[in-house]
Amino acid sequence: MKISKLFTISIWFLTILMLITSLLFSITFLGCGGGSGGGGGDSESPSPKRSINVLPSSYDFGTVTPGNTPAPLRVEIKNEGTTSLNVSDISLQDTTNFILDLNGGLNPCSSATPLLPAGDGCTIEVRFQPQSSALFRTKLTISSNDPAIAKLNLPLSGSQADISTLNVRINQVEIACPSGIVSAYVSVTDQGGYPVLALTEGDFSVTETTGYAGSPASSPYVENNSTIATVLVMDYSSSITSHPDRVSDMEEGAVSFINQLAAGDEAEIIKFGPIIEVVQSFTSDNNLLISAIITPWNKGSGTALYDAGKKAVDDIVLRSKDRKAVILITDGFDNDSIFGVDDLIDYAFSQNVPFFTVGLGSDANVMELTKLADYTGGKYYSAANSDNLHTIYQQLAEVLFSFQYILTYSSGLADGTTADLTVGATLPSTTIVGSNTKSITKCP
Repeated sequence: MKISKLFTISIWFLTILMLITSLLFSITFLGCGGGSGGGGGDSESPSPKRSINVLPSSYDFGTVTPGNTPAPLRVEIKNEGTTSLNVSDISLQDTTNFILDLNGGLNPCSSATPLLPAGDGCTIEVRFQPQSSALFRTKLTISSNDPAIAKLNLPLSGSQADISTLNVRINQVEIACPSGIVSAYVSVTDQGGYPVLALTEGDFSVTETTGYAGSPASSPYVENNSTIATVLVMDYSSSITSHPDRVSDMEEGAVSFINQLAAGDEAEIIKFGPIIEVVQSFTSDNNLLISAIITPWNKGSGTALYDAGKKAVDDIVLRSKDRKAVILITDGFDNDSIFGVDDLIDYAFSQNVPFFTVGLGSDANVMELTKLADYTGGKYYSAANSDNLHTIYQQLAEVLFSFQYILTYSSGLADGTTADLTVGATLPSTTIVGSNTKSITKCP
C-alpha cells in the first residue's frame, strides 16, 4: 500500500516537472528566437558596416608630347556600406607631375576629409602635367574608417616624350570645278593622338600620280575658316549597357565634345542597338544635343552597327557645311545589320565622308574599326578603359574644330581623271615624316 502510494506521488511529481520544463522552453523560444508562424519576436539586426569603393582602380594617362595636356581623370569615391564612411585623407604621392583637384568632377568631395552617408559618393580629379620627358608613376591614396581597407591605393602612370611619329590623314577632299582648285582637309597627329601644330606650306608635299607635285599654296587651320557637320553614332547594345560606367563615360565625353562646337557648326545624335534612332536631328543648339545624349536609351540586345553608320552617311551628305565627319563610338561587333563593313566603307568613301571610330572596351573589334577609319580618311582611337574617352573626345575636338589643315593647290589632272593624291608632312628641323594617300577624281 505504501509502495503504491509512493509510486503515484512520483508519477504526479514527474508530470508537474515536465509541464514546468515545457512552459519555460516555450517562454524562452518566444522571447529570444523570434517564433515561427505568426508568433514573431524581433530578429537580430545585422551589424552596420562601412565599404569603400573607388573607380577606376588604376589609370594610365598614356604618352603626352610637350605642350599638350590630357583630359583630367575623374575619380569616384563610393560608400557601399550601411553606415557612414569617414574619409580621413585623400593625397597624391607625386605632387610635381600630378595635380589633385578636390573640387573636380560632377559631385565634388570639396575636401580631403569628406563624410559619406551610406550609399553616397563624391568625385575628385587628377591632372597629369609632366615637367620633363620620362615615365612617371604615382599613387592616389584614400584613407578611411573602412575596417577592411583602411588605406586604398590607386596606381597612376603617364609619360612625356618628344614627337617621334607623324600620323597624316587626308580626311576630306573638295575640288572646285571647272577651276580644278583642290582643298584637302588634312589632320596631322603625333604618337599620343595630339594634333601637331604650326606646320607651314613648306612642311607639306602634295603629289598627284599623273598631275601636280609640289607644296600646297596655303595651309591654314580650319578654325574660323570653315564650318563642319558631325554625326555622333552611339552604341547602346547590351554589350555596352551591361557596363554602366561605359555608358556614363561615353555620354559625358560626348557632352564635352558638343560643348566645343563653334558658331555655325552643327551635329546630329544617333543611338543604336537592335534598332536605329535619330534622337536629335541636325542642329546648332547645344542644349538640344546634350539633352538627347543624356536621355536614357535602351532598346534591347541586338547591334545594328553598320546600318547605323549608313544612316549617318545618308543624313550628313544632305548638309551644306564645308566639312563632314562621323564619330562612331562602339565596341565594334555587329549582329543585326544588312550592311557589312566593306559596304559601309565603299559607301562612305564614295560620299567623301570620313569615319572617326572609337573602340570602347578592352575587347573592342580593333581590326574592323581601324579598317573603317583608315579607308574613309578618319582615324581609330582605342578606349580600352572608358575613362580614356575624355581625352579622346578632347583630341577629336582639337582636330576637327581647330587644328585640321586646309591644303590648297591647283590640280594638274585632266577633267574626269582619277588618280592617287599623296600628302606628306615633315616635322621642322627633324627627319620625322608621315604621309597618306587618297584616290580623287577631278571634275567628273
